[in-house]
Amino acid sequence: MSGTLWRDCRFRRFWAGQTVSQFGDRVTELALPLLAVSTLHASAVQVSWLTALVWTPNLLALLLGALVDRRTEKRAVMVAADLVRAALLLTVPAAALLGTPTLVQLYAVALLTGLASVAFGTAYPSYFAHLVPPASYIDANSKLSASRSVSFVAGPAVGGWLVQVLSAPLAVAADALSFLASALLIGPLPAAGPPPTRSAPPRLLRSAREGLVHLLRHPVLRAALGCAATVNFFTGFLRGCPGLRAGEESDSCGAGQG
Repeated sequence: MSGTLWRDCRFRRFWAGQTVSQFGDRVTELALPLLAVSTLHASAVQVSWLTALVWTPNLLALLLGALVDRRTEKRAVMVAADLVRAALLLTVPAAALLGTPTLVQLYAVALLTGLASVAFGTAYPSYFAHLVPPASYIDANSKLSASRSVSFVAGPAVGGWLVQVLSAPLAVAADALSFLASALLIGPLPAAGPPPTRSAPPRLLRSAREGLVHLLRHPVLRAALGCAATVNFFTGFLRGCPGLRAGEESDSCGAGQG
């Protein structure tokens, strides 16, 4: 199966786009808090709000998922989400160049890019299922997960180097370019999707409620949700560490970074 995927140019483009985007995410996770601290002299509480706003749209994942599910063309949703994130992130170096960056702007960028990320994430599984043959699901997921894991290991180092060499605003610009690269790689892929249905879709809230019921009743999905929620909750404590001022880092955060 692995050889089949290596020869599949569609999957290679998809994989490359995801890999570039994942590394870009790691850069921004480091660069935005550093920009807030170094340029705007943000406090630890303000940086924690910045981090929280990135993840706040996940609370709307059921509603956004129901909305995205109504679109038969998931690839278009993913490309649009990439372009929106690129445009939003480019406002950060633009404001820095003009000398007008504000915490309010960073908060807005964090919230809206998080919203676009949720839209991308809800469209991703359906498109993946149509792009990759069922017999290759495990192999494809392994490759994509490997890229994500490498980004978490090497991404912060790359991000730190970019911030040191280019400055935090330009490091954010590099992330914007990664989303543009992802959109260019995914855009030419086939517009896979289920055939449109003639019947009217159920109401948005009803669709979200049905999705939640299915999620909670499915033993595997319920366990995966509990695991992900627990891990993400405690990982969130460490994500705020890079944004703390010098001398304010706690011992636990320092240990967590190593």
